[in-house]
Amino acid sequence: MHDKQFKKEMLAESAQAFRAGRMDRRTFLALCGASGVAMNAVLAGDAQAAADHVVMWNWGGQSEECHGSAIGEAFTAKTGKGLKFDTSGPLEGKIKEMVDSGNVTADVADADLFNAVSLGPTGHLEPIDYSVVSKEKTLPGYALEYGVSIILYGYAFVYDTEAYGDNPPQNWADFFDTEKFPGTRALYKWANGSLEAALMADGVAGSDLYPLDMDRALNKIQSIKDDSLYWGSGSEVHSMVVNNEVSMAIIWQNRGRNIENDTDGQYKLVNNQAMAMPGAYIVPKGNPAGAAVMEFIATAQDIPAQLALLDCLGMTPSNPEAFGQIPEDQQPYAITSAMNIDKIVYNDPEWWGKNGGDAVNAFLEAIS
Repeated sequence: MHDKQFKKEMLAESAQAFRAGRMDRRTFLALCGASGVAMNAVLAGDAQAAADHVVMWNWGGQSEECHGSAIGEAFTAKTGKGLKFDTSGPLEGKIKEMVDSGNVTADVADADLFNAVSLGPTGHLEPIDYSVVSKEKTLPGYALEYGVSIILYGYAFVYDTEAYGDNPPQNWADFFDTEKFPGTRALYKWANGSLEAALMADGVAGSDLYPLDMDRALNKIQSIKDDSLYWGSGSEVHSMVVNNEVSMAIIWQNRGRNIENDTDGQYKLVNNQAMAMPGAYIVPKGNPAGAAVMEFIATAQDIPAQLALLDCLGMTPSNPEAFGQIPEDQQPYAITSAMNIDKIVYNDPEWWGKNGGDAVNAFLEAIS
């Protein structure tokens, strides 16, 4: 019994490796022959095992619930296929390890578009099939060879209304001005958003940010180092704010509404000069569900799915056709709403994909 199970698992893994190009045909045929099974039968069995669902790799929690209701249900209704989740978090290192090991268990990773830039050329991702997925259903420049932006999230900031009264901070220059606006700041410790904010505070126009002037950005960040705390997770910065540990905090814009509610309006979100970050779907090389994942991505681009994700998770649609349908009560918190779209700045995933590792290391050294 154990020998049969071992043989079944070995053949299934071999089929995945053969499909992904990690095993040559001669070796695969030899394994099938040694097991007394026809190659076509193994491939058919492998395909059937993955044909009834797509596995999304994300961070769990509310994200799992919202992707299931906003996209999974529509995908199942359209294709008859289900949606399952791996909630261990698709870090770049984990994606590389999964693909390099030949044991690919996820079909689509809920990641950042810069991950497509860094992982695609190294052979760790499948190209997006734009005969199924639409380049027109995302913003210009956000439909790349190995990834496509499905949602946008933003780095904005909140401030303490009780601390600043009738003269509140309105932009990144104010955020970095500790003389005019005294108090402790909270910055994201992994550099994203903080570098761009520092440059805009130092007078760089949002349209001229890239390539980032790292020395200039780090000097600006170090100028408020004595007045800064650094956070690594959304729950951590949320706690800093609601416990009044900081008077201002760089924060993901979808947490802004929660903070306003949890502090009874004491802290207010500012989306002026918010950094729009393209959250993206990327597909690990050799994904088990094959082409079905492209149908899933296409479903996520549809307006109902985009608006449902906004309502459930606070993530802003990236499909321009959905911008005008953002509900009125979501307008202050959606960065591409009519209320905010003329104020925001767009992240460059190409720059971050090619320079992100060095930028994060330099940032960590500067704040240590």
